[in-house]
Amino acid sequence: MSTRTAPAPAAPASEPTAAHVAAPRWLGALLVVTGLIGLLGAFALSVERIELLLHPEEQLSCDLNPFLSCSGAMESEQGRVFGFPNPFLGLMAFPAPIIMGVLALAGTRLPRWVWGVFSLGVLGGLVFVLWLFGQSVFVLGFVCPWCFLVWMGMYAMAFPLFTWAIGAGAIPAPAGLRRTAARFSSWGWVLSLALAVAVVLTIMVALPGIPRFLLGGL
Repeated sequence: MSTRTAPAPAAPASEPTAAHVAAPRWLGALLVVTGLIGLLGAFALSVERIELLLHPEEQLSCDLNPFLSCSGAMESEQGRVFGFPNPFLGLMAFPAPIIMGVLALAGTRLPRWVWGVFSLGVLGGLVFVLWLFGQSVFVLGFVCPWCFLVWMGMYAMAFPLFTWAIGAGAIPAPAGLRRTAARFSSWGWVLSLALAVAVVLTIMVALPGIPRFLLGGL
């Protein structure tokens, strides 16, 4: 008399089972573009920082008015949080999304933990630039133009990556949240846009000299 072992139940379709995953190409393109934007801003700020050290008496090209100033940001305590100029951190960090974006465009399947660690790094970068935004607007009282470009690049990068990573299982999350993120993974840009609009509106309200200058009234 033979006994037949019941087959193990199949994993639900919503549960990620593969150890490796390939990111969609739209996300790869986004990571490359936003990484290049951040790298451009960090490079420009690094050049301006060196120029400020060489010629401290001269005005920088990004010092547009008292409310739009790079030199003020770079010479502040907030401009060197880790003991060296913040732009140098950007020069080290922004190649990462460019590399990940190229791998995604090539269809490379990477371990889920790689995307999880990368997403954690992007989350740290997002928190950092949000802190810099608050310090710039509410403490220093001016905005660095090149810094603003870096902020926008981070906002555009973060939420599409997070929604895809949660849906793909790279970021641990409850099953319901994972299913929702997988369903709306291509709509993460809405959250990025909402954050960018909120930041711009906050700047215009808190620093009215900036919209007046941009409209030609200063």
